[in-house]
Amino acid sequence: MTNPTTTTTTTTTTTTTTKRRAAARRLTTAAVTAGLALGLTACSTGDTTEPAADDTTATAKPHGYVEGASEAQEPQVRLLAVSATGATTVHDLLSGGTTALDDVDGPEHSATDGRFLVSSTQDRTTIVDGGSWTVDHGDHTHYYAAEPRVVGSIDGGGPVEVHSSETMTTITWPERGEGVVLDRAALGQGDVEETARIDATVLLPFGEQLVAGTADGVRVLDADGESTGTEAACPDPAGGIVTRAGAVVGCADGAVVVSETGDTTAVALPDGAEQPTAFSARSGRPTVAGLAGDRGAWLLDSREGSWRLVETERPLRAVTAVDDEDEHVVGIDDQGRVVVITASTGAVATTDALLDPDEQALLQLDAQRAYVADASGQQVHEIDFADGARVARSIDLPAAPVAFAEVGL
Repeated sequence: MTNPTTTTTTTTTTTTTTKRRAAARRLTTAAVTAGLALGLTACSTGDTTEPAADDTTATAKPHGYVEGASEAQEPQVRLLAVSATGATTVHDLLSGGTTALDDVDGPEHSATDGRFLVSSTQDRTTIVDGGSWTVDHGDHTHYYAAEPRVVGSIDGGGPVEVHSSETMTTITWPERGEGVVLDRAALGQGDVEETARIDATVLLPFGEQLVAGTADGVRVLDADGESTGTEAACPDPAGGIVTRAGAVVGCADGAVVVSETGDTTAVALPDGAEQPTAFSARSGRPTVAGLAGDRGAWLLDSREGSWRLVETERPLRAVTAVDDEDEHVVGIDDQGRVVVITASTGAVATTDALLDPDEQALLQLDAQRAYVADASGQQVHEIDFADGARVARSIDLPAAPVAFAEVGL
């Protein structure tokens, strides 16, 4: 399973904080993954080559080799940000350095899979490679770093979603009901190679197959977009995510979960509940979060097949599930505050308003921290969600972020 990442810099980081942060990230191993290909059981991918047993030549590539990348001992976590004018930068959370990339079109929408940041206008969609990612092979994990870069663009725009497996990256424009499948290895080498185009509002790479939310319901397709025969009813499919327990597609009446073995399970929402139209969670975790209208957040346990409502004092504009031992849920409310709910106890902690309520709520998180983009302050705020929503630091950026991703996980 592969995930992409980038390089960055921080202005308010002290040496002590950097060491503590780096140490904490060394603990983040198999729990942080990117892109998720659940069918993976052996350590072999399109990006890796192992020498044969009798191959002793100097040209044999070592286990885990990825062309153009170096392997590290810990996640190479970076913040990738784009301003309203298209200025694009990468900030390295470990080294504290910031790197400017080529400018892109000023984004109106954006999404990330943990390596690539995909931004769009109404007419064009642009892909930026953050240059760092994690490959989780179950019994061991690889961390990679490469040069971040603007990869290229695709004609057509609008609201956008992106998901990746080891071999495929899918980009979907839900309002257009259209998705494309890109060769993941080629994308990592800087080439946009389209392998299929599918009519769908949700399109998820799942191992070597695709799970699509279409007008006909949820359909499992092969890598070329042809039906495998597995289908399930799903009115008005909207929002999708891949977890360790399966591929999730949101529906008007709940969600459909497709397992690794191809079984489909419908998980019904309570009667009258407002449908979440997007899901977010720490990479790979089975419990995911979605907005519950003005009431707070829905938590969907994709392994157990159950919903749980987490109500909040104020409506949320963004939410994601940490799915840790304390069941932390992190959101941004309509006053621009970060809200941390400990679902296991019901405890709630909030920050002061960190962003203008009219700003787009951009939220990313990993196993230890949450990151909130603050365009009005030209910063990204780092939140320790396990310590009463404490603002651990604020990272100054060269330009105000309107599109944003944490990459390398």
